[in-house]
Amino acid sequence: MKKLSTRMACGMLAAALGVSGLSGCGNLDGTQTVATVDGQEVTLGLASYILRTDQAEMEGYYRMLAQSYGMDGGEYWSTETEEGRTYGEDIKDNVMDTIKELYVMQEHAEDYGVSITEEEQAAIDEAAKTFMDSNDEETLEALAVSGDDVKTYMELYTIRQKMRDPMVADVDREVSDEEAAQTRVTFVEVSTEGTETDEDGNTVDLTDEEKAEKMDQAQQILDKVEAAEDPASADMDALAKEVDENLSAVERTFSSSGEGDEATDQAIKDAVADLEDGQVVPQVVEGEDAYYVVRLDLKFDEEATENEKKLIISDREDEQYDDLLAEWKDAADMEVKNGVWKKVKVTDSQPYELKQETAEDTQNTGDADSTEATGDAGNTDGTGNTGDTGSTDGADDAQTADGGETTDGE
Repeated sequence: MKKLSTRMACGMLAAALGVSGLSGCGNLDGTQTVATVDGQEVTLGLASYILRTDQAEMEGYYRMLAQSYGMDGGEYWSTETEEGRTYGEDIKDNVMDTIKELYVMQEHAEDYGVSITEEEQAAIDEAAKTFMDSNDEETLEALAVSGDDVKTYMELYTIRQKMRDPMVADVDREVSDEEAAQTRVTFVEVSTEGTETDEDGNTVDLTDEEKAEKMDQAQQILDKVEAAEDPASADMDALAKEVDENLSAVERTFSSSGEGDEATDQAIKDAVADLEDGQVVPQVVEGEDAYYVVRLDLKFDEEATENEKKLIISDREDEQYDDLLAEWKDAADMEVKNGVWKKVKVTDSQPYELKQETAEDTQNTGDADSTEATGDAGNTDGTGNTGDTGSTDGADDAQTADGGETTDGE
């Protein structure tokens, strides 16, 4: 089992949270119980902390996108999803799902011999202190978070990080060459998709004459490849550009069995099925929306096959991890006190941000990686997805995570 480093633990919470529009926001009692998971009480301060770090991370991401495309950030949290909910409502529900996940992982930690070491606890204590010291009183009041809340989150997060390896330890890691076999080809694609649109915005198909011109281009490339001194090693990209500078060659691997691969046109797979390494398909291959000039580089690509084996094992691990976690969450009893949780608002008028540390701050914490690692605190749902998450501004009947019960009691 890999050991969680002190640097990782300290770095996750070293930066301060910035918040705008704090007027009237310091009215939350972070000591209130906002939920219970199998009888364990969850404070509003802990839930608020997770919510605001997720919120800050998402707002930073969308600010970056807006700047990249020269757009006004506009409103986000009040925007409705396809399901008719706002992103603000979604993020609050996701936070409750995160909390459920963290607590059930803690419940099962002893079964896998997972615990927090003295070194890790010391790092957690220091990280929590750093966070509290880095935020002013007004911000901490708005967050309704205490040092104990931050430590609790760090402890839960640390356990979750350490649980994955033992949870997938018994996964079958034997993968045969046949199961993972990869074939490598090089091809030039001459698209036959239309590029013009009609007055209604629909793509106009190429005429037969235009398609014939495309076929002629492909045939010219094929002739050049076959005329090369050694077609097996010919620079197909350079030869394609001799015909049209906008054309290029693509090298790609695909499953030799032809299963589970939709990126490569089936016409290419069929065309090389009976070839040997280095052979060029002797005619232009007609695909669904393109003509292809194709060469079989390796019928069995050893390097790509080994990489595919690793991916297969990783997929098996992910599946077992996800199945176990889903089983534990289904069995857990979670109750959300909506009367308390609805007091926490997620609005566009009160944005949060993860403040970046200065060089002086970094020296003071003794952790050069802490600024970069701060973002880890935002991804707390176990899947890495914090995108479609949001707020219940005034909602009386928020749904709990994974079928848990709800109550309006405070």
